Amino acid sequence: MSLAEIPANIEKIKRSQFLTYIDTTPTATPTYAILGVGIDEYATEYNPQVETEKWIIEDNARNDHTSNQKQGSVTQKCFKNDPCFEFIAQGRDKLNYVTKILDIDTWGGTAGAYPAKLSNGLIAVTSYSGEEIEYDLYYNGDPVEGTVSIADGTPTFTPNV
Repeated sequence: MSLAEIPANIEKIKRSQFLTYIDTTPTATPTYAILGVGIDEYATEYNPQVETEKWIIEDNARNDHTSNQKQGSVTQKCFKNDPCFEFIAQGRDKLNYVTKILDIDTWGGTAGAYPAKLSNGLIAVTSYSGEEIEYDLYYNGDPVEGTVSIADGTPTFTPNV
């Protein structure tokens, strides 16, 4: 395909258009803090679980994608007054430190309503030096799909009906 054949409406998506928030008050009314201050890189790893089976009467195997074990690993420089860092630092010695994880695709939205997924989550701190904290976010169960509106940097999640 030559460059002239690419449709005019195709736009490159920037990393900054995919936002992740964590709930810093998971046992009360949600208070979402944006994941990103002091973080150079973050991606959700899907870790697909695939069962493969090949019957003796077949030449080729069949695969069944049974589940995903979603998680993301974070290395974050520590910044005082960053609500995300401070919430995670509070839980560094706790087991089963829970949160909610809100993933938003702002590139896919229209008129301030963006597609989003809300997941139960678990935070496991793996390293802390005082200058950096490393942790894994584990996504638990099926996400709730919905939309998010953002006002003054605060997302409001509305589940799809």
